[in-house]
Amino acid sequence: MEGQKPQSKSDEIDLGQLFSRIGDSIHSGWMGLMRFLALVRRIPLENKVLFSSIVVATVALGIYFTLNVQQTYYESSMVFSSDYLNKRLAENIVDKLDGLAKEKNKSGLARTLDVSDKVADNVVGFEVEPFMAETDVVELEVFKEQLRNTKTNVNQKVIEEVIDRIEVENRHAYQITVRTLKPDVINNLQAGVINHFRTIPYIKKRVEANRENLLDMKTKLSRDVAKLDSLKLVIYESYRELARGRGSNNVILNDKASDPALLYEQGLDIYELYEEVTRDIYLQKDFEVVDGFAEFSSPASASFSMMILYSILAGIFFAYLVIALLGFNSYLANLK
Repeated sequence: MEGQKPQSKSDEIDLGQLFSRIGDSIHSGWMGLMRFLALVRRIPLENKVLFSSIVVATVALGIYFTLNVQQTYYESSMVFSSDYLNKRLAENIVDKLDGLAKEKNKSGLARTLDVSDKVADNVVGFEVEPFMAETDVVELEVFKEQLRNTKTNVNQKVIEEVIDRIEVENRHAYQITVRTLKPDVINNLQAGVINHFRTIPYIKKRVEANRENLLDMKTKLSRDVAKLDSLKLVIYESYRELARGRGSNNVILNDKASDPALLYEQGLDIYELYEEVTRDIYLQKDFEVVDGFAEFSSPASASFSMMILYSILAGIFFAYLVIALLGFNSYLANLK
């Protein structure tokens, strides 16, 4: 047909060139990898004496370090939770314990934790880290604020219940790790560490104040429960007399305050609150050990065989590095 342009073959030519270049790139990359592997293989063969000497020397240093310098230590962790702890405070407290553990004379650590000198002498160090990442806590708080600010037809009480359900249980928990030279002293340290945290004035005052408030609330709720029980008994007797056809002047039955359903509902609410306060007093959720130390028989430090393996790998790395530096130095010398 007139006016129809002939089909151009430039697209097919460009596509063929594209595949050709991709094939050339793959081939070049493969050949580069083969050359590198050949170089890695050739270096030890061409420098047998130097390569072997460096590896042997590194392994010998590793053995010496393992036998004479490195201490075999045991490790255990405890998860500790307190509403009054934050990351900086927990790190500051544990860093002081770690500093005392690294002193040559560990009598200061023994006095701080109220343990024997024998137990303190076997402590190598302490570490602490949050049980939950701070980013997770921040993201949760942001999500909670977004829920509160959401404009929906859902009742605000329902939103608050959802927020309570997604509350992180261990947001104030921290993992404290202890390293010792002997595993049998680990269990003796738990009470010392807990008592040390408990006797810090900042925490101690708040724990005592919270417990006193809970005890006072429990006493008040106990009285309210007893009064409600008495009131429910009076209303019950009034309704029974009314059912028998007798009048009763003890309670005004049409008063809203004497509504039996409302009274029983309030009684249940108060009793649930009483049970919750009683549980909080027993659990001491503002200051508690989530998971204590455990005594492990296997050391946490690297074993002798692992240290030999690490030494061999390090020796091979240093041998390649030294030979590469010598080769680069020879290349620079030939440029003059």
